[in-house]
Amino acid sequence: MTFDIISLSQEEVAALETVQLKLLRTAQQKKNELEHKLKAELGEYRRLCYTNGVQNSSLYEEMEKSLNEEYEYQVEILREQLVFNMSLKEPTNDGETGGSGSDNTGYLVDYELSYLERYVQVRDYYLTIEDPDERLALFTADEVALRYLDSYYTTLYNYLKSFT
Repeated sequence: MTFDIISLSQEEVAALETVQLKLLRTAQQKKNELEHKLKAELGEYRRLCYTNGVQNSSLYEEMEKSLNEEYEYQVEILREQLVFNMSLKEPTNDGETGGSGSDNTGYLVDYELSYLERYVQVRDYYLTIEDPDERLALFTADEVALRYLDSYYTTLYNYLKSFT
């Protein structure tokens, strides 16, 4: 993946910690999505201009300027959030606690993941523990997982319990 949301050399990218790299990848993906959306909206507006016979007016240029300004504004917000969060070395968690796995979890807590991705991440971590009774005991004592997985917590609990 090419990182152009902030300027970093290959050496700087290689030196990033896992949390920082995840933040960078997430911000870059959001920027790429914004860019794709901008191009799609401009393409649609251009087609509308041709369809309505106003392709020679300044409507397209005005819309392009407006959409580009909004795009730059959104990218700047992403950039500022990225730089701030990378300095903290914690993923954004929208007010949740336990944002960086700092609650002594063996897995990285990233609230930007979907619940299914979180479930897979936590499940895979707990499956590395060989003793099923110890695995279940550790999981039931994991308060971060309770908040992090929300309704998926019970599903994972039942899955881990099936091994005992």
